[in-house]
Amino acid sequence: MIEQFMKKFTQPHPVKMKRQTGFTLIEIVVAASMITISLVSIAMYYKKALDVSENTTRHIQSGFLLEEGLEAIKMLRDQSWSGNIATLSTTTTYYLYWSGTLWMSTTTPQKIENIFERSFRIAEVRRDGSDNIASSGTLDDGTRKVTVSVTWPVEGGGAATPDIAETYITNLLTN
Repeated sequence: MIEQFMKKFTQPHPVKMKRQTGFTLIEIVVAASMITISLVSIAMYYKKALDVSENTTRHIQSGFLLEEGLEAIKMLRDQSWSGNIATLSTTTTYYLYWSGTLWMSTTTPQKIENIFERSFRIAEVRRDGSDNIASSGTLDDGTRKVTVSVTWPVEGGGAATPDIAETYITNLLTN
């Protein structure tokens, strides 16, 4: 029995199969294309993630600049309502700058870190018969609506949508 088994496997096989070695050109091109597409997709994903991260960082910085702008305007109010707030025109856009010791307002655009532009506008406030702020009524000389906005250039040259904060300030110190 062992002899028959050995005889069966030691005899030459009638059909010889040619063994395939290596890759064909088509397989190489397909494999290279798949690898390239995968690498490009991964690179595009990380590029988009970096863009989103940078945009988020800009919005966070903008929020801090808005808060600082509102605080600076309150400091202007506290220094002199009649000199720093009451004299500002409601049709003009103003910018804040630090003089080294005080916040000041100007009509000359100011860049912050050569990226951001912070501006503010002052609006009159009117009150109705119940002394509530209203769109029409008696002018309140001791209250102003302040709108601060921060813009920065968008990658690709698109128009930036400003981040905006609004508040009301009053002549607390009657100065």
